[in-house]
Amino acid sequence: MRALVLGGAGTMGRWVVRDLTESDGVDEVAVADLDAGRALEAAGWAAARAGATGTASVRGLELDAADGAALRHAFAHVDVVCNCAGHATNLRVMEACADAGTHYVDLGGLFHTTREQLTLHDRFVAAGVTAVVGMGASPGTSNVMAALAAGELGRVDSLDVRVGIADPAPSRASLPVPYSIDTLLDQLSEPAVTYCDGAFLEVPAMSGQEVLDFPDPVGRTRVGHSLHSVLATLPVSFAPRGVRQVSFKLGFRSDFMERMDLLIGLGLASNRPLELDGGWVVPRDLLIRCIRAAGKQRCAEQPADGAVAIWVRARGRRAGQPEGTALAPTSPEPAAPVPMEVLAECVARSHPRWRTGAGQLVTGVPASVVAQFLAHGVVDRPGVLSPEQAVPPGPYFAELARRSVEVTLITRTPVAACTGSERNQA
Repeated sequence: MRALVLGGAGTMGRWVVRDLTESDGVDEVAVADLDAGRALEAAGWAAARAGATGTASVRGLELDAADGAALRHAFAHVDVVCNCAGHATNLRVMEACADAGTHYVDLGGLFHTTREQLTLHDRFVAAGVTAVVGMGASPGTSNVMAALAAGELGRVDSLDVRVGIADPAPSRASLPVPYSIDTLLDQLSEPAVTYCDGAFLEVPAMSGQEVLDFPDPVGRTRVGHSLHSVLATLPVSFAPRGVRQVSFKLGFRSDFMERMDLLIGLGLASNRPLELDGGWVVPRDLLIRCIRAAGKQRCAEQPADGAVAIWVRARGRRAGQPEGTALAPTSPEPAAPVPMEVLAECVARSHPRWRTGAGQLVTGVPASVVAQFLAHGVVDRPGVLSPEQAVPPGPYFAELARRSVEVTLITRTPVAACTGSERNQA
């Protein structure tokens, strides 16, 4: 297997590279980055850490995601591309993969970009290759958890995804951003999308807040609606099962959210130019430049005290129980179908050997695992697929468990009368 990781020198990309280099059956990993120096450094770092556990050769190369010809040339020599360069590049990189006949996986496109990516399905079918869109922690693991939870049900009425993050970036920066600052600002400031009564609905960012008791060490966290890729795929994937409600909510530690609320409240997440004495400035561009400059001293490896918690709740009717069938046929009146709730929970902590934060682990590993599934034929259906459509839960969660990330399944029947927010409300 030959893999290319675009953006492989980045905060998440280097951990995709690290997992690939330490996995059996991977022959070559190309670390591609706009900055050739960073690509070579990341390749050397991954090769040195792999040691005797890795068999792959690792090389760094300069590659511009805006250069279509260069992308097609580089992709023609590999089996699968992992795109960690940011969702703004997803469509260009996917088109190059389809032309080169190369499998593709990325970390997500928020909501709107993901919907555009799905329109390339026929192009990938014609090329005989597969694109799995949104294969990180969430989207990604959360989607496969939804498939696992819903597998217990015949009819699926609702799916609720919640993510709590208490994982500071491995950095001494004043604002330790856990992942891409561009994505984070969109999630916390742009209108979110939810799926209610069978229709998409736009709601304010971080609205509909509830307090959840995630497992330790994440603990009690306030979450709210956030723009997210799971809303682009779960309602479509589970439409044949009758789903009418799908929601996604995200939350962070209170001290981090206070700082982000201040920045957003001051207008620093805005893309609207402001005129100053010396010219025009885009507040978001300035903020991102300052955050990145402050974090330049970040080390690739530092112990991190934190975790990422994901839970997915599926509600519906028991599998194998037809609509209107009585559970007690001898009773004078048919019993109503018994409602059922299935909760899948995942808590990721720092890797015991890698010295990386939980966020980097639970985002980088899924992309690496699914890239290997694509190259080795575990996923062999061509087209553009979401994680819940493409990834077999059993083999996938077995691979996560080998890397210290485990998922548990809890079944409740009948469904408790309270809502998730009431059950966890302070």
